[in-house]
Amino acid sequence: MKYLNIQSLTILLFIIPLSFIAGIAVTEFFVFFCTIFFLIFNKDKFLFINQKVIFLFLFSAFIFANTYFRNSDDLKLGSIFYFRYVLFSLAIFFLCELLYNYKNKRYFLLLIFSLLLLLVDSIFQFFLGFNILGFEIISSRVSSFFNDELILGSYLVRIMPIILWFMFFFRINLKKNIFLFVIFFSLYFITIYLSGGRTSFFLWIITVLGLLIIIKDLRKILLYSIIILVFFISITSYFKLGKANTFNRLFVKTYNQITTIEINKKKMKISENNGEKKFNFYSTQHEGHILLALKLFHENEIFGIGPQGFKEYCRKVNHSPEVGICSTHPHNILIQIILELGLIGLIFYIIAVVFVLFNFFKSFFKRKLNEDYLSFYAITLGLIINLFPLIPGGNFFNNWISIILYYNVGLYLYSYKNCIIK
Repeated sequence: MKYLNIQSLTILLFIIPLSFIAGIAVTEFFVFFCTIFFLIFNKDKFLFINQKVIFLFLFSAFIFANTYFRNSDDLKLGSIFYFRYVLFSLAIFFLCELLYNYKNKRYFLLLIFSLLLLLVDSIFQFFLGFNILGFEIISSRVSSFFNDELILGSYLVRIMPIILWFMFFFRINLKKNIFLFVIFFSLYFITIYLSGGRTSFFLWIITVLGLLIIIKDLRKILLYSIIILVFFISITSYFKLGKANTFNRLFVKTYNQITTIEINKKKMKISENNGEKKFNFYSTQHEGHILLALKLFHENEIFGIGPQGFKEYCRKVNHSPEVGICSTHPHNILIQIILELGLIGLIFYIIAVVFVLFNFFKSFFKRKLNEDYLSFYAITLGLIINLFPLIPGGNFFNNWISIILYYNVGLYLYSYKNCIIK
């Protein structure tokens, strides 16, 4: 019976990444289920007084206090219980320890098979305009089973380090299975491209470059997969294949947004203005979000305007601010932390990023390339792309982004214990 309980626990490690496809409500159920099991079965009381864990709890306590003492009662609940994500990351750490004793690749193979189904379905949708469930392409973007939620690319790029972590954890022989992995990653890269997510495509570039530099065993697989991706992009773009103009959205539209301004919803080349070309930060809309965020930042520079404060302000002005452009969030993780959590929140962010980078270089210069270190490098990249400050991004307090982030944190804590502490 004890063995069955452990098996039922470790399968959660693989169900949770897949559950996003079914919807965030399903994911939250499994996250809650996972956390409760951790609180019941965990016997390591010293885990809660670990310095890294204390730091995470201090951050959640700051968010709690920042939310509780705000004047508005509108958005308190989710941020007050932010500590649940810290408990979730500890649950992931706990499950990894159990998985080490009962290494069973069947669950991982189930994860890979399910993702393959998602990838093939996405390509099917691109060429035919609908997927196997009848979901059609929306806004010229492939979404597969996510339907009207256009998060396919973001989902794939954010769980890619997790998949690599499991590959190294299970000591899967990359050289022996190179052909299969080239097929898998080719389909993976093509689907990220077809999703039309420009932020996710840029994060994919960062991830692949990091992997090419750091992990030698993956270079041949990744290079072959990239060549296939380039060939796919060239053929589909030149012959105008498929039901979505992904090339135009990712490259042409992005270039136009960076090098143009928008006046009365009509784009005008900046080069036509005084004969000079000015580059925007991604787009005029994103610059508008940042402009508004910087204006609101001065209302409370130390503590910020509170979690989800940008969204709350825009509600108050009916999304028509005097300065900048309104939205549900500033679309940049660093700007959002500075605005909504103030300089104190920025200190937490800087400490976390410096800690991750310091330990990465510390382990990298040891020049150890066993599977434990390769797992550590992969999940470090996972944290970097989730905390990357220089491009537009999702809402830091969004549930599914927070769950993926703290899932990465849980894997990181486990790998840190095996690589840095030992």
